[in-house]
Amino acid sequence: MQRETRRSFFKKVMMGVALTPVLKVADLYAAVAASCPQGEPKDPKIKKKMINDSTAKRLDYVSNASDSKHKKYNKGELCGNCRFYKEHKSEPTWGKCAMAANRYVPSCGWCKSYKKAS
Repeated sequence: MQRETRRSFFKKVMMGVALTPVLKVADLYAAVAASCPQGEPKDPKIKKKMINDSTAKRLDYVSNASDSKHKKYNKGELCGNCRFYKEHKSEPTWGKCAMAANRYVPSCGWCKSYKKAS
């Protein structure tokens, strides 16, 4: 049985510290992807200001990102992790999109104006 050296112990610790942010980002993407709303929102204010057809067409918007056939779409890109998306307080799976004239979109949607949130 080989004894672990102090150097190898610290290498393992540092590797764990270095990977922690990567794992947290992956969990965030998984949480956003899993939070796709079923049906319409309950809040009447959101229903009234949902994205309309002309805006959706202009942006090549899809309500479920995995359905996108657009050449700019990359797996993992969702409205929920876009810089233009602002989550609604009472319904976290819906939010306003600045690119869609502050209309409400589901967090699992996607459009060609997607920019990763920083």
